[in-house]
Amino acid sequence: MIAVVGSDERPLRSANAWLDWRLFGTMSALISKGLFRGNLGEKCLIPTYGKFNFDRLVLLGGGTLFEETLYPTSIQGEEHWKNIGRAIDETARSLKVEKFGLSLPRYDLIDLENASLKALSSSVTGQASFFMSRAPNYVATLNLG
Repeated sequence: MIAVVGSDERPLRSANAWLDWRLFGTMSALISKGLFRGNLGEKCLIPTYGKFNFDRLVLLGGGTLFEETLYPTSIQGEEHWKNIGRAIDETARSLKVEKFGLSLPRYDLIDLENASLKALSSSVTGQASFFMSRAPNYVATLNLG
């Protein structure tokens, strides 16, 4: 499982908050101690201690995600999400997996989520199962790239 966490995602939101809760605040503790900042491309591997059907969780920094100028519907935001997609792809390849779960930040507007998924689809290969996604145009599992 790869969880994209923004450097400005404080507190953790949606699926990331749920993952953190199930891991007894491990993600929040790493963030509050400054061990994981969420900078673009930053990675942190966390064991899941049998709490999920996957045995490891990779926190992947998404950089700034909730600033209006970087929303995925803007040109800058689309490029930013493509960079996140490349980091996701690199992470999956380094783990030598073709299928993986993906937890993405939730925006207030579903159009922003759809735009982020569209940008990701141009730079991620493999098969991603979206964890707790509400974007209607994307099924639970999607072949990216």
